[in-house]
Amino acid sequence: MAAPLTVPSARNVLMVDDKLRGGAVSVASILADFKAPLIADWLARTKKTPQLNHLHLSDEERTGHLPKLVEDLIERLGRPKLPGKDSDAIASPAAVEHGKLRRKQGYSSGMLIRESRILQVTIFGTLHMHQTDLDFGVLLLDVMIIADEVDAQLTQTMESFSNGAPKSVKAQLVVPKG
Repeated sequence: MAAPLTVPSARNVLMVDDKLRGGAVSVASILADFKAPLIADWLARTKKTPQLNHLHLSDEERTGHLPKLVEDLIERLGRPKLPGKDSDAIASPAAVEHGKLRRKQGYSSGMLIRESRILQVTIFGTLHMHQTDLDFGVLLLDVMIIADEVDAQLTQTMESFSNGAPKSVKAQLVVPKG
């Protein structure tokens, strides 16, 4: 009779693998170190997307906003993590300008949403390629932060695309009477 097959759990594998335990790096570090390939991957994906590639834009016109949006995300990931706290998204002038620019370039709201979805997929793909280097102790919190920050950036982009200036900025500029 053959011995029963045991499959190691992910938790046990991580505990055995000293490389992962000792040399783990943050999601922010991975994104900072691989920002240029991430942007190149995003550009390639958008060029393959029929709903986005029908506009004739240069690579710079397509990606000009992206380095700053990724930097904003990295900055947010570097803040203390509060798992029970709702969104702590940062104001992103790059997202606001991106919305204004895309409006001038002839984008639709659906195109902006598609771009944002491709950004999330590209970010998660980058993390997947470097998963053996990641600190799994904070990975899920970082994934939550990424999703929240990319969504907040999209919200700011959509507001400026639709209205010229995001409502959140307008609200901050109102001086109370009295």
